[in-house]
Amino acid sequence: MALPELKRLREQRGLSQEAVATAVGLSVSQISRIESGKRDPGLTDLEKMAAFFGVAVQDIVNPSAAASPVIRVGLLPVPIIGRTAAGVFREVVEFEDAEPEYVFEPEDEDYPKARRFALLVEGDSMNASDPPIPDGSRVVCVDFEATGQPFTDGMIVVIERTREGGHLREWSIKEVELHDDEVWFCPRSTNLRHKPIKIMNDPSDKGWTSLEVIGLVREVSRSVRIKTARKR
Repeated sequence: MALPELKRLREQRGLSQEAVATAVGLSVSQISRIESGKRDPGLTDLEKMAAFFGVAVQDIVNPSAAASPVIRVGLLPVPIIGRTAAGVFREVVEFEDAEPEYVFEPEDEDYPKARRFALLVEGDSMNASDPPIPDGSRVVCVDFEATGQPFTDGMIVVIERTREGGHLREWSIKEVELHDDEVWFCPRSTNLRHKPIKIMNDPSDKGWTSLEVIGLVREVSRSVRIKTARKR
């Protein structure tokens, strides 16, 4: 099944096949084969492409049957890769068959080429940060190394700590504090049991062997829960 509408939408926006492939997590050859009809895309791929172009899936598959498609601002898929909770170490799973869930976000204007990922937040270790990052919220991050940024005071980051030779992993969100010879990764919480992680400001220090800064937090969101009316 050829998808000429996919090619038309891409060219209409002045995008290369590589740009579309990067946005939806496919290879350039896969996009080329989908456009030419040599490969049938799965529903998940179609949904990602539709979200990227700001149209409905039907607008790509059968545009003649669509009634005046509305073009919306393009959003890019960001994979939800797991959960972050201070002090909670989880077993590392190297091979995961499940298709990841995605959220769709506008392009990050400051880091448009950096890999992005989202995490679901558990616990109260950052419920007093600015902005607050409460239990049940979601953060969208960019790969820290790709930003090329040094640590700065007030930077909110995702750190990864490992145990048992890397078999157990903890992801947690912390705020950076710079001291004379140390970097502190601090919780910002109303719960005083959460304590900062203090590391010497020296890459050769052994404290860094089990700790890595993997993300820079860029967005925080939380669904609003609808309260049911009280019976009288």
